[in-house]
Amino acid sequence: MMAITISDGATTVTMPPTDQVTDAGALETKDQTTANGREVSKIIGFRPGFTYVYDYVPADTFRALVALTREKKYFTVGYFDTDGTDKSGVFSVSYPLPKVFKFGNDGIAVWHDFTLTIKAQEVS
Repeated sequence: MMAITISDGATTVTMPPTDQVTDAGALETKDQTTANGREVSKIIGFRPGFTYVYDYVPADTFRALVALTREKKYFTVGYFDTDGTDKSGVFSVSYPLPKVFKFGNDGIAVWHDFTLTIKAQEVS
């Protein structure tokens, strides 16, 4: 799968295929103060995350994604990992902020230079 799907259980948005994926995962830590006053960071786990870059996204897909991300914070996302495997999980999805709108040669409206970031709800 080179396309990701974002679903709230009732509505599913399928993003166009892209081969531009970046690992945006991060270690989650919790800062604590010990009894002697020293600051330490405790590693809680790793929170997976990915950034997908699209050359274009059809305007209909963009509108559906905006409507979906306005309603909820977490979604079931079918995605491809940086290792090339298909996976699924519960993720927050960044609000879409495309840069350029135009009509293609075929008259279809598209958004260009579109970036979408997903971050897992749970740490592993």
